[in-house]
Amino acid sequence: MDCPGCSVEMAALEGDELSLHKCTECGGLWLDVADLNRLLLHHNLPGLETLGGKLNAEALTGVCHECKVDLVSVDGGERNHPLHYDTCESCGGIFLESEFKDTTDHKAAVHEMIEFFRRFSGRKVKKAGAAG
Repeated sequence: MDCPGCSVEMAALEGDELSLHKCTECGGLWLDVADLNRLLLHHNLPGLETLGGKLNAEALTGVCHECKVDLVSVDGGERNHPLHYDTCESCGGIFLESEFKDTTDHKAAVHEMIEFFRRFSGRKVKKAGAAG
């Protein structure tokens, strides 16, 4: 599988939870939308379709390795810390770019993806013992 961002061969990150591929050059992650939705719901986040975000039609994106169609960029997050991911409108594949460059294993990637989508949706993390 070639990276949608830089066309370098992506490596599979082995793990039980989901099928995940990482680019060894740019650090981008590719995963299936069904796997991502399962992961989000398991961590008490809404599914991708209800997380919010705004289509950025002007963003330059890569090409889906499966469908060979251009990816579209979705922007979200807080105004001071904007985030985005790319998605294939045909197969639903998700490409997360360089924020994951230092991720070296499946477990760390899953943790970082959960935090990414928590920030993307603007949901605050509740601290243990905090009044609320």
